[in-house]
Amino acid sequence: MIDDFATLVGAESHKKFAADLAAGLALLVHWLLRRTEAKVDEGARATSAKGRWVSEAVTTSPEPSSSADAQYCLGEYFRELRERFDGGFDPEHSLVPSLDEFAPPRGTFLLVRQNGQPVGCGGLKPMSNEGAYLKRMWIAPAARGLGLAKRLLRALEDEAKSMGYSVVRLETNKSLVEAQQLYRSSGYREVPPFNDEVYAHHWFEKKVTNDEILPDERSSFGTDLAEL
Repeated sequence: MIDDFATLVGAESHKKFAADLAAGLALLVHWLLRRTEAKVDEGARATSAKGRWVSEAVTTSPEPSSSADAQYCLGEYFRELRERFDGGFDPEHSLVPSLDEFAPPRGTFLLVRQNGQPVGCGGLKPMSNEGAYLKRMWIAPAARGLGLAKRLLRALEDEAKSMGYSVVRLETNKSLVEAQQLYRSSGYREVPPFNDEVYAHHWFEKKVTNDEILPDERSSFGTDLAEL
């Protein structure tokens, strides 16, 4: 009889332990879910705040290509190309447009500033009556990952449209993989080489009117060098 009583007490103890354990686990799961939801909300707020900060702190505007800030960006751009290109980079061997060709009314040079400091640039020069040639596009490494390259590219396309161009063309080097990704994701299509730029491996173009160029559509136009 004593053994039966002990067995009964043991069974009841096990049931209580199991119930307490299940209740504890349920509380733990609830706590973890609340923590996860809080972190997600916090991340969303941080992302939203970051987006607002970038929008408020960054400006993109026309700038004389001969200004001190423009020359700083171009100098940093050339320095990066020397480091990244196989065999380096020498502007004297590249198809370097005259700075005068970036001037209005048929050209432009845009400067990107973050908190007042120059962090990027890009220019357009005339290639033909309908085609604008995009050159010297660059974003400082410290400012990458904020969407500034896409914003600058869009601003240059808007400038091209406002000047009456219907096509933007550019070319880039094989080592600038992120630039190629940017252009493709922005609607540019690769076309056959249109010039003898010694540092170029990929040529792109994009129609910047409301009509899109179909992927299988043949074009007599080439592209231009826009590097990132």
